[in-house]
Amino acid sequence: MNVDHTSLRRLPWTGEDGRPCYLSTDGTGPVSRLVNRLEAMAPGAAGGPLGQAQDVFADFGRDPEPELGSPESQLTDALWGALTQSPTPLQALGLQSLPGGDLSSACAARHYVRTMACWWGVVPEQTEALELITGELVGNALKYGNGRLIAVVLSCTARTACVGVTDEGKGCVPVPASPGPEQEGGRGLLIVEALADRWGQRALDGGFTVWAEMALKC
Repeated sequence: MNVDHTSLRRLPWTGEDGRPCYLSTDGTGPVSRLVNRLEAMAPGAAGGPLGQAQDVFADFGRDPEPELGSPESQLTDALWGALTQSPTPLQALGLQSLPGGDLSSACAARHYVRTMACWWGVVPEQTEALELITGELVGNALKYGNGRLIAVVLSCTARTACVGVTDEGKGCVPVPASPGPEQEGGRGLLIVEALADRWGQRALDGGFTVWAEMALKC
């Protein structure tokens, strides 16, 4: 997927410091359809952006639209997770869907995260760390997810950045362990653990997400 086709939208609310909030979507795909519905419900809604988003996704669960199949439902879960992961309101949120059976998805995901983090003003050192984390998480999703679609979420608040990767797998991520001296792979989660302040995993309805978060430097 060509990340240059990404569409950037200004959301109908502002962050806690009054700055505008933006959402990067995949143009005309399932993420954009979710955003269209979110934008349609936002005017006049009570509460903050997190509450509005939760209402939207709760509504998806009660009465799903006919066009929403399994991959799109996973994108909904991934976006909901990004919106609720942080205790502070989001200032920026991007989500990219990529083919699950294509090894080039790891490179595309790194490019996407690097581009968005730079655009949002994340310092170069941490942009590189987010890019490395993304590559490792997508690599695991490609290896263990065994699905048609991978969703990559990048979210930023005033204090943190969080990247999450959702696939169609049902298993759990292996515990990080030092590989043997002759083992070529097996260092991915050790890299994630070293670069992130915290990371975790959660099972979703029809999918599996691994996320990593780091505190942002001023």
